[in-house]
Amino acid sequence: MKGRFTHNKITLKEHIDLLDQNEKAGIRALKNLLYKMRYKLKDIGYPRVSENDELVYEYMNLIFETQDYRCTHWLEVKDGEINSSWNAPGSDYFKWRSKILYYEIDHVYPCNAGGKDGLENFQFLSANANRFVKCSMVYEDLLKRVDLSDRLKDRIRDVLARRKALFESKKWKDFIKKIDDYEKNV
Repeated sequence: MKGRFTHNKITLKEHIDLLDQNEKAGIRALKNLLYKMRYKLKDIGYPRVSENDELVYEYMNLIFETQDYRCTHWLEVKDGEINSSWNAPGSDYFKWRSKILYYEIDHVYPCNAGGKDGLENFQFLSANANRFVKCSMVYEDLLKRVDLSDRLKDRIRDVLARRKALFESKKWKDFIKKIDDYEKNV
């Protein structure tokens, strides 16, 4: 056990210095989410869709568009500033040594508050934002937190409004029809 907590140690500051906290999620971030998203799709009744990378990526892109291809809790930073988007350390600090942000699938409306697994209830957050900012809270309560900036609250409200618009759009209805048809006809 010697060295268990110090092997390959890197500090959070060193990790944040490696990241471009303003970078948009690119293909590497999407690829890192692919396996998790396949599992979620299979789990919610889309086993065939879950095996079609093109459809899985299409779904992830639809959701990421509402988030500007960043964490829902992302705020633009300038030199020396830190937002809430960073990785959990991972085994041997692997993810803290990474230059890319690893996203997690989060429930917009948490399961512990009655939320369900469903296409309209998933969002992509950084590990830190998921575990230490949102903390399994419903957004109605999260937006009451006095320790969060108005700027962050405005960002969250904006993303939630974009999600609502997406789910009411023809684009979303066409996507749902496409995956429902694919699921039935493959």
